Amino acid sequence: MNYKLGLITMLGAPLLAISPAQAQEQTGQELIGRTVDVQFANGARNSVAFGSGGQARITAADGTLSNANWFVRGNQLCMQMGSMSECWGYTQRFEAGRAFTMSSTCNETSQWIARSVNPAPVVAPPAVEQGERG
Repeated sequence: MNYKLGLITMLGAPLLAISPAQAQEQTGQELIGRTVDVQFANGARNSVAFGSGGQARITAADGTLSNANWFVRGNQLCMQMGSMSECWGYTQRFEAGRAFTMSSTCNETSQWIARSVNPAPVVAPPAVEQGERG
């Protein structure tokens, strides 16, 4: 198969999973507007730019561009091109410059490295009620 996607197979190179940082359900927020470089076991490389509306733009090493959609479902980061989709385990946030290795649902392995990420949302601590002396 020769899919110009980035997940199913990109120009003959299987595009695989992501294993980013912090065990909890992820949203993909750190990827919006950012690019992740992907290296496959066979040496092929792609980059995936994650758009804010669920669009992804995949660029092969030779400059070939492909469009796809991305979404998070449960603890999986998924990409879809036409009727084909593939998902990878996604239990941790990506960290800029850190390589994460995962296997896809097609049992292929690749490394994903985010060039940069959006900061984690700041969660305000719960308000503390003060007593009459405090």
